[in-house]
Parts: sequence; structure tokens; C-alpha cells
Amino acid sequence: MDPMSSCLGFTSAGVPRMLRGGPLVNRQCSNRLIPRHGIVMGARKEKKEDANSGFYKNTVNLPSTNFSQRANAVKTEPEIQKFWADSKTYEKLSSENPREVYSLHDGPPYANGDIHMGHALNKVLKDFINRYQLLQGKKATLIPGWDCHGLPIELKVLQSLKSKERKDLTPSALRKKAKEFALKTIESQKASFQRLGVWASWDTPYLTLNPEYEAAQIEVFGKMFLEGYIYRGKKPVHWSPSSRTALAEAELEYPDEHISRSIYAAFSIVDADKSKNELVKKHSDALSVAVWTTTPWTLPANRAVAVNPAIVYALVELEGRVLIVAKDLVEAVGHKLEKDLVVIGEVTGNDLAGLHYEHPIQDGLKCKILIGGDYITTESGTGLVHTAPGHGQVGRCDWPGLRSIFV
Repeated sequence: MDPMSSCLGFTSAGVPRMLRGGPLVNRQCSNRLIPRHGIVMGARKEKKEDANSGFYKNTVNLPSTNFSQRANAVKTEPEIQKFWADSKTYEKLSSENPREVYSLHDGPPYANGDIHMGHALNKVLKDFINRYQLLQGKKATLIPGWDCHGLPIELKVLQSLKSKERKDLTPSALRKKAKEFALKTIESQKASFQRLGVWASWDTPYLTLNPEYEAAQIEVFGKMFLEGYIYRGKKPVHWSPSSRTALAEAELEYPDEHISRSIYAAFSIVDADKSKNELVKKHSDALSVAVWTTTPWTLPANRAVAVNPAIVYALVELEGRVLIVAKDLVEAVGHKLEKDLVVIGEVTGNDLAGLHYEHPIQDGLKCKILIGGDYITTESGTGLVHTAPGHGQVGRCDWPGLRSIFV
């Protein structure tokens, strides 16, 4: 590096340090000419005095455009959407594109209020898919829809009424008010979705309250019935006393502060003397099945105890009673009860199936021991499962045996 370069203060990359603070000025290398505060500050000071201070700015080539540096979406988005609507961009692409038809049917939201973030995410993601298919040259359409029936809409209507109005409301009057509310809400949600810029066939949505839609549902149901897919059976249906209507499983919620303490319980077997197993017969006067449940508030609805035929069960003595517990869980149960359980024999799940026990709460009610499935394990509890079908679907249990407890 020559003396002049050293004096001017070049970096290791060969870039003049003075450029960082202002233009490079030709001057002699002299300590007298360099300010005490450094060459950069000196350059900044000279910038005000140099007539060529704008020289480097004029050498930068920037594009000249009227495009705003700010999005100003509140103003521009409606303008863009109006342009799409006036040009019928969606309609033309979905009908004139050269490739095959692609139809995306909307899983309908409830017409029970304004849209929320979940609605927005759902529709925008579908819009992504549809626009991609349009860009691929397909005749892509998004068919929007609304679910106009059900508890969410009825609750909204009931909340808008006074106590006396709710009391005097007939089912037909409630349905009429629910329809009016749903149609009004549909228009509100539709406007919100359109404001999000979602492309869809907004003028021809499907509504579950349309007679044509309901007729199509009945037709499909009739075909299913004729094909043998529809049958009459028994299953628990959750009921809301306050809303006076059935509840779906997804509509059940427990309060955050709810605490359900687990308990161990013993149910006395009443017909052990009829068992084919000699050990069960021998202890028929004191024999009980031991169960463990995390929902003790379901015990009044107990209708069966389920056992696993693949599990070996032990008969253990406890304070004058003989309890039936899974062999692999004897030690764990004894630890929980803080008692020493003495094993006096072993039986299988099949040896217990068909026996009856006395209901723990309802006097005179005899319930059955059933064969369950592989959901009954020895990981926790007692290896015997308290069954209360009125509190939920018991699809994993032996249905022929379970049906008998409803008779």
C-alpha cells in the first residue's frame, strides 16, 4: 500500500474509510489537515462545505414509480376486490379454463354469529387451494355452505328472548325464529368472507334449511335404509336440562376447576354359588368384584363390570371379604389401600363372566359381569372395569352382553 493510501485511511478491502462519512476530497497527506476527532468526523464536517456533496447520490440508479411505499390496505383491498368483481375474474377462470372441473365443497360453518379467527383461517386456506387449481388451468370452484340447524343457533335465539318469551315459545315458533336468525347471519358472514378476498360461488351457496337440500338428505337416508345400513338400537344420548335438547359428544365441556377424585369400590356377587368354578363357589358368601374409577359420580349409573378373558384374576382376603383383583395388580392395590392382601387362589375372566352382583346404590338391582375387550389392562386400577353406559358410548364392550343390561 502506498503512502497516500495509508494517509487516506483505506480499509483492508481497499475501500476508503472517508467514504463512510462523506465524499473523498483530494488533499495532501498532512497531519495538520486531519481533524483531531478522526478522518470520518472530519469528512462529515467537510460534507456541508463541499459543493459536490450530492455527487454520489446522483450516481445511484433507482426505479421511478408511482407505486406507493405503503400498502394502505384499507383503501386498496376494496379497490382490488371491486376490480375482480367487475371483471368477473373468478367466474371467467372457473368456467373458461382449459382443463377439467375441480370442485371444492365447503364444510359448512354454523350460521350462529359473526366469523372468528377459525372461520378466517378455514376459508383462506381453502382459497389457497382453489386459486392454485385455477392457476393450474382447472375450472376450479369453491361452493360455500352453511349449517342452519342445531343447538348453537337455537341458543343464540333463546339468548335474545326474555324469560317469559322463552317459556311460552313453541317448537314451531322456535324453528321459525331460528330460520330468520340463520338467514340474517349468513348474509353477515358472507360479507366478511368476501372482504377477506375469498373467491367462491357466493351467489349459489348450499344451505341446510333449503327444502331441496332437506329433500336430498331424505332421499339418501331412504337409500341407506333400503340397503340395510339403518337399524334401531340403543345408545346413550347426552341431554341438557337447561337447553331441553340432546347434546353431541363434542358439545360436552367440563369446567376448568372440576376435580374428579378416583375411588376403589367393591360390589358383592350374589350368585357365586352357581359358578362352575369350585374356588368361586367355595367363597360365594364373601366374594366381591373390586373396581377402580376416576369418575365416581357415574357409579349410580353402573350397569355392568367388564373383565378381560386374557387376564388372570386373584382372589384375595381383606378384612373378612374376598375380593377379585387382577393378579398382576394385587401388590399395587394393596399399597393403595395400605393393606396386606393375601392371595388364596386364581381364576380367569371367563370364570367370572355371567355372574351377577348387587348394585352399590340402587337396592334390589342386580348387574352383570361381562366380557370386555383389550381396553381392560393391568396397567392401573384392578383389572375390572366399572361400566356406566348412560354416561357415554361403550363401543369397546361386548355388545350382545351389554344389550342385556338395558332389558
